[in-house]
Formats: sequence, structure tokens, C-alpha cells
Amino acid sequence: MNDNKSVLGYDKFLMMALHKGPLSLDELWEKSILFLSLIWYQQLPEKGQPLAERLLFTLSHMRSQLEDGITHEASQGTEEEMNKLIDDGWVKLNDDNKYELTAEGLNKSEEYVKNMKKEAATADKELKPSTTAKNTTFLDAFLAVLKLGSGLISGSMGLIADGTDATMDTVEAILVWLGIKYHRENLSTFLVIFGLFIAAVSVLFDSVTHLLATLAGHAAPMTLPYLVIGVEGIAILAAVFLFYYQRYVGKVTNSLTLISQSVDSKNHIFIGTSVIIGAIFAIYGVYFVDALIGLIVGSNIFKDAVGLLREAISAQKGDEADYSEEYKLPLEKCWEENQLVAFRNWILYTLWAKESKTRPEIVKSLERVFHPDNYIPVLSELKATCNGHYDFEGQFDDLIHPLKEHELLIEEIKEEYYLTEDGEKHMKKFITNFKYYDVHESDAILLAMAQDKKK
Repeated sequence: MNDNKSVLGYDKFLMMALHKGPLSLDELWEKSILFLSLIWYQQLPEKGQPLAERLLFTLSHMRSQLEDGITHEASQGTEEEMNKLIDDGWVKLNDDNKYELTAEGLNKSEEYVKNMKKEAATADKELKPSTTAKNTTFLDAFLAVLKLGSGLISGSMGLIADGTDATMDTVEAILVWLGIKYHRENLSTFLVIFGLFIAAVSVLFDSVTHLLATLAGHAAPMTLPYLVIGVEGIAILAAVFLFYYQRYVGKVTNSLTLISQSVDSKNHIFIGTSVIIGAIFAIYGVYFVDALIGLIVGSNIFKDAVGLLREAISAQKGDEADYSEEYKLPLEKCWEENQLVAFRNWILYTLWAKESKTRPEIVKSLERVFHPDNYIPVLSELKATCNGHYDFEGQFDDLIHPLKEHELLIEEIKEEYYLTEDGEKHMKKFITNFKYYDVHESDAILLAMAQDKKK
């Protein structure tokens, strides 16, 4: 292959698409649009979206654009990519003016499909309770060493206390891992909850002690506040990751143990934030702020522990529990509505490409491309496509309404639709995103989290 290979391996994506048989240029372009439409965290931010969603979309675009700037491997378009593959001898045009793989290209495409299936299996494995518990253990151990070491160097009591708590978390994580592995999850749940109570009491005690020492003028000065801020910044990012990871797997598998750990991870976000705030104030000689925040954080941890204890006791009695509603994730609504967003993106695309304009034509197009048997490289391997049959005709008004509301399309004649100027701009911006996309292992896990559970 030449050195101008595109991001994602867009060339790999196209060869995987051809693995199922010859396709025209329009059919390859359709699969590209469907691929991008179904990547929930690569959607374009919309008016009125929650801050967490807008932040995730913005960060994902920035990351992709940064990668593109470093590698200079952006896609130049479907036709240009196919011409490169023809030059390399992996693809040819047949008598029907469709692209098909050569013998050498078929071998390469089989390799790409096999590798993607392997990535999908890895992603599924990472979303199992035992793997989640194992990964939590290793990350907690790393954070414990980082916090304790930095706390001792900087003289930050808040960071030392947080590092001690992280050490306890590591021990708990090991016990949770063993509990899940040897089917003693109930015991693991109570151990985590017990650890939460210990953490709450510890944070409250340290906060009161530090507050009294500050008022008495005996508080020890913090020597390296910027180190404290940097370490806790890393710890907060890790806690955010663990919170989402544990909460998602816990909800999907109905594991109160992992949900309890996610509550602990959420608390570490607040603890880390309070330590950072304390370090910032310490720079200016104010030493009591982190203690006051610690009192609030400790009280909230205690409250969470009481709630989880009630859940655990109820589960121990044999009561049926469904944690899907009570323990929702901030971005959960986003990926739950992903298919609807994909449907709407496709409606805009068909109008933009002048493929359809009437309601029957749009419905027919939706039914064709979102059929469960329609293969979309990468997403089909990850089971992140549409697995059910959606009633496009019956739900058409609900699908089209937001597009009208945002003035992306208009209905000039009854049930005859056209893109507006804003709709044209939206599609051009949306399609531009495709050249900034790459699939890493972390992306495979995120896409696997959007799997259709209604199979």
C-alpha cells in the first residue's frame, strides 16, 4: 500500500464492504454514511443538548482532528480511495461498472474482517463483570501508588488521605474480583458498601481534624500544590472512566456489586475535585476550604452507602431488582436514542443526494438501508447496527418533526420534503466528519456499549 493510506483504514472499511460482493460507488458511499450515522458519539451537537453530551462530541471531534493533523492520512473521498485500491491491485471494476475484490484483495479483506471480529470479541470481553472487576483492580492499584507517593512528596494531607482510600479501594477491588469469579457476589457487595462507610467516616474525620487545625493555626503547609492538582486531575479522569465503565456493565448484568463500585468511583470524582480546590486555595494561603468541601463530600458518601445498603439487604431477601432506571448514566439517553438520530441523518442524506423527496420514497429508503441483514463494516461485527424492524411508516411523523423544528428541511407540498440552507450546511459538516474517524480499541468498546439489546 502507498503512504497515503486514510484514517480508519477507510480503504480497509471499503474492502470489508466488498467482502460481501461487488458494489457500486453509490452503494459504497451509502455504507460510509450509515457507518458515521450510527456512531453515537460522533454525532453533531444539537441545540438544547445536555452539557455532558456536547462535551463528549466536542472532545471526540478534537481528538479525531488532532490525529488527522498528526498522521496526514485523511480520507480523500470514496472514489479516490477506490482508485488507490485499484492501483494497488486489490480491487477492480467489473463489466457492470461495480467494484469487486481481486484474489489478492479478497485475502486482505478476509484478514480485515477477521481482525475486526477479534476486536469485537475483545470489546465484549471487556464488558463482562469479571473483566470489569479485574481492570478496576489494576487501575485502583495504580492510582493508590500515584496518590500516596505524590502526597508524601508534596505534604498534602488531602492527597495522602485520598491515596489511603485508594489503597482500601484496591483491596476491595481484589475481593470483588474474587467474589465475582467464585460466585460470591453478595459478599463482595457488602464489602464494597462497608468500604464506602469507612471512606465516609475517614473523609469526615480528616475534614474535621484539618478544619480544627487550621482554625488553631497548626495546619501544615502544602509544599507542591501544582503536583497535587496534576495528580488529582489524572485521578479524576480515571474515576470518570471507572464510573461509566462499572455503571454500564453493572446495569447490563444487573450487578449491584459493580453499581456499588461505580458509586465509589463517582465519589472519588468529588473527592479529587475537593482536593484540587483545596490546593488552589492553598496557593493563596487559604487552608480551610478543602476541609469544608470534605465535610460535604463525606456526608454524600455516607448517604450513598446507606442507599446501597438498603438495596443489598433487599436483594439478600430475594426481592427482584432492576437497576436500569434507578442508576442511569449521564449519557445513557444519548446512546438510547442513537438509532433515531441515525434514521434522521439518513433522511437528510437522501434529500441531500436527491435520491428521494416524498414520504413513500423516504420510508422505502429507510427500510432498505436499516434492514437487519444490511452489512455495515465494523458496526456489524460489533453488533452496533439496527437489529430490529422499525415501523418507519407508523413513526414517520415523529422522525421528521425534529428536523422540521430545527429547520433542516421543509415540507413544500404535502409529504414532499426539501433540504433548507441550514440542512445543506449540516450535511456538509456531518460528511466532513468521516475523514476524521479512526477505530481504536477504546472506540470498539464505546460502540459495543451501544449494542441493540432488543435482539
